[in-house]
Amino acid sequence: MMSLSRSFPKNVSLALALAVAAGSFAASGCGGSGSRRKGKQSEARQWIDNPSSGKKEGNIIKIPQIGLEFEIPDTLYVFKNCEETGHSKGELESNPEWVTVASCSSAGTSSSDEDLGASASSDSEMIALTFYLAPKERPVDERAVAFYRNQYQERGLSIEDLSFNDGYFDKTGIYAKLQVTDESGNATREIQQFMFPYGDVLYIARMEYPYGDTRAIAQDWKSIMPYFRVSLQR
Repeated sequence: MMSLSRSFPKNVSLALALAVAAGSFAASGCGGSGSRRKGKQSEARQWIDNPSSGKKEGNIIKIPQIGLEFEIPDTLYVFKNCEETGHSKGELESNPEWVTVASCSSAGTSSSDEDLGASASSDSEMIALTFYLAPKERPVDERAVAFYRNQYQERGLSIEDLSFNDGYFDKTGIYAKLQVTDESGNATREIQQFMFPYGDVLYIARMEYPYGDTRAIAQDWKSIMPYFRVSLQR
């Protein structure tokens, strides 16, 4: 039989030998089990690809598969309509892997109200504070702030605040306050967002509204966030 060194160039033979050796190591007891452990997905991560509905008990939304228990606050000024969502993926074009989990929305102004002469100001726009669940593709820590800063700037967003927090309403993650600007550099919309990871998944709380909106958005954010509780390993 012809030897490998005579059938292939020397560098190809070396590459093939390394590949075979690597494959043998992965198939061994230690390497193989390590690879399987690394590739195993948590129940919450599996839920992202095959979401199922939770249940509502009184004013508490529970989705056990993703460790969620969300107690709807008694007093809300803007985001009064809180409910479990249909768990759709791709709602945000910029983040197609995010799956909606729950949302608290405002009433807004209906078309019939506008026909009756209701104000069409920015304060009448229907807005929502939406929670998403996504695969965790990278660490969410202090070093990740620079990555997200570059990402937001590449999208043309103006950054008012971007910081890592280890005690934000009993959650650890990255907070961002961003503005969408027009061609003149004037802010037209504002985005407030907090990303907090658990194991191989990432929760995101996000709201977008007209810049300068005078509704009690910040108050409701502070009321809702402490009651959105997740019991998953970090």
